[in-house]
Amino acid sequence: MVKNFYPDKPVVPFQSVKVEMGSLILAIKASNLPVEVQRAVYIVIRNETANGRSVVNGTNPGGVQSDSGQWPDKWDTSIVATAVMTENRTGKERGFVVFDTLQNGINFMCERLQARGMYIGGTTKKITNFTVTTPTDLCKAYYCEWVEGDAQYHPSDDELNDFLSMYKQASTIFPAMI
Repeated sequence: MVKNFYPDKPVVPFQSVKVEMGSLILAIKASNLPVEVQRAVYIVIRNETANGRSVVNGTNPGGVQSDSGQWPDKWDTSIVATAVMTENRTGKERGFVVFDTLQNGINFMCERLQARGMYIGGTTKKITNFTVTTPTDLCKAYYCEWVEGDAQYHPSDDELNDFLSMYKQASTIFPAMI
């Protein structure tokens, strides 16, 4: 049985929903957050959804889990259900939150990445503690803080190269303001 930190929310069937990257990009831009936060969110969402092909129940683009603890209270009304699936990487059953809207799922990602310092100019806070100054640092922060939960993890060459390619694309999609 998967632990569920949202027992007051219904458990609904898990669905993997395709969402066009253009829609995700527009929703990220609507956050009006600093450009480096938007770039980081774009990359994380691309990684977590396989380029929009697998958004948890159509509203959770970050793979946000319901079995690892409760999220800040401000998200309680936006989290409307949970869903259980077998996680791709580990083969274990995991619980995921279902947001009321895709925009709120993206807003959650923007807020959480900013709060955790996972953007260029930020300082990581949960697993590691370093200032993110380059795209390579951002890659390490993502894998240590979001994917692995391990401060000692070092992204492989493939992970780093893929990440840097996505950062380059993000720089075009979310240009620096002059």
